[in-house]
Amino acid sequence: MEKNLNNILFINTGGGIGDALSTLPTLNYINANLKPKELYYFSTDLGNFWFDTKLQEYKPDNLISVRSFPEHFGFRNHHNKISQDVIKSFEFDKFDLIIDNQTRLKNTLIYKKIPHKYYVSPCLNYLMSKPITFMKKREIFAVRIIDYFNNLKGLNIKPNYNIQIPDNFIIEAKKLIPNKNYVGFSITAGHQTRMKEINFDEIIKVASYFSKKYIPTFFIENKYQNLIGEIKKKIKNAYFPENQVSDEFKKPMLVTALGSLTKFNITIDNGISHMLSFSNNKTYIFYNISSKKFQPMNHNCIIYDCSLNNSSIDTLSSEEIINFVENN
Repeated sequence: MEKNLNNILFINTGGGIGDALSTLPTLNYINANLKPKELYYFSTDLGNFWFDTKLQEYKPDNLISVRSFPEHFGFRNHHNKISQDVIKSFEFDKFDLIIDNQTRLKNTLIYKKIPHKYYVSPCLNYLMSKPITFMKKREIFAVRIIDYFNNLKGLNIKPNYNIQIPDNFIIEAKKLIPNKNYVGFSITAGHQTRMKEINFDEIIKVASYFSKKYIPTFFIENKYQNLIGEIKKKIKNAYFPENQVSDEFKKPMLVTALGSLTKFNITIDNGISHMLSFSNNKTYIFYNISSKKFQPMNHNCIIYDCSLNNSSIDTLSSEEIINFVENN
């Protein structure tokens, strides 16, 4: 593969904020090691364009959101007929490199028709890639592309979760959390159809336990007013810092900034867990069975995997959670 790549297309089929944030260590790796002039980013996020809106503070300087591809590009059979033509909306006739960070064969066959010099995908254990290689893809999403380039270049570089938190967010966060006497909690799942949440009564017991030494600080959106009311009834010193800021700071970066100032954080598998993974503060993440794919690979994230403990997240007791936190 050539050293100088002017443009790279990165395809991320996940559509949520957490999905976008989980790609950031890979994007950091690409910029540090491949050094593209322009890094084009496509996601099936239904037009949210997260890196241009709510995640703008995390955005790499050379990242350009692709807005010209059809909705759900890659997931519809007829896209096979138009994939060669999508290049017409760019000022060049082929991408130097396409990185297809997903594993569906149908999607990969569609994306691979976009004109390119080089192509990387973990689909079929990287056999669809060019340069071709074969190695078993790891389940964890954050390292799949990094594994390929490490193997190709003989490197052993780990995912990079270091980001620059903007000064204005740090200043605002320090007003809200002036010392280390706070413990962060995130307890709500973005997808209610999936089993990701800890039993409410058990997490309240956990927060009550730590409330004897610390201020339980909940990262919860305003839309959960009933839940916020229930927490306030049960924990007298419960704290909701995001409710006290102006609209300009009601963004994911504030959670990262706040999470960097607490004593530690406790969260489930949700978008906030990814925001906290960039805080470089100790964060305990509780995952249900079959959740390994999106685990952060930051050394400050301590993972409780229910599949390794013969349990499910909704049956975890407060004692199990407290013991895990205190012993790790």
